Amino acid sequence: MENGFIILFGLTMLYLAATSRLVAHIRLLVVQGILLFLICACNFEHQHALNIAFLTVETLIVKSIVIPWFLFKVVKKTHANRDIGANIPHFYCLVTASIILIAGFLVSNYFTGSSTMKMISPIYFGVSIATIIISLWLITIKHKIISNVIEFITMENGIFLLSLSVAKEMPVLVNMGVLLDVFIAIYILGLFVNEINREFNDLEVSNLSDLKDYNND
Repeated sequence: MENGFIILFGLTMLYLAATSRLVAHIRLLVVQGILLFLICACNFEHQHALNIAFLTVETLIVKSIVIPWFLFKVVKKTHANRDIGANIPHFYCLVTASIILIAGFLVSNYFTGSSTMKMISPIYFGVSIATIIISLWLITIKHKIISNVIEFITMENGIFLLSLSVAKEMPVLVNMGVLLDVFIAIYILGLFVNEINREFNDLEVSNLSDLKDYNND
């Protein structure tokens, strides 16, 4: 069951690559948060009460409710419904993301039983690395700031999954540090959205350099 949740988590990245609807991207974050909770729940019998409480709050409340709610408000305020300005058509994005994900599965299968991976669950490792790579790649080809923030959050979800791959321990301090980075990114997003939308009525990443030139003038 646990491996099934991990595979479903990896498949959500294919949906992220295949669609341009920002609302769908945010709903995908909700799904990823629930899947991460279910993955964590499969190991709750090995955890302390503090770890269980923290992971439940982080996955079900923060990742599945708080962050998506904030992003829904941003999308509604800015009327940014789609990111259709990607450098690569969505079909090729889907193909590339599929190749990366398959490579992640192959890597996890290759290292199964390897002495170098005794402390790391291969399926966790393969899917999480594929998620991080896909997120970084999508950040480079998408133009909307909101899209980039969403992909930054999916990358953080991949890092969270990677942290779960280390034996049976849940590194709470590491997760808290990464979660703080996400909150900072969300805060910066709010500042950028308000400023750019006020000056340009658009949320293209290219407007960041124009905004800098405008402020210098």
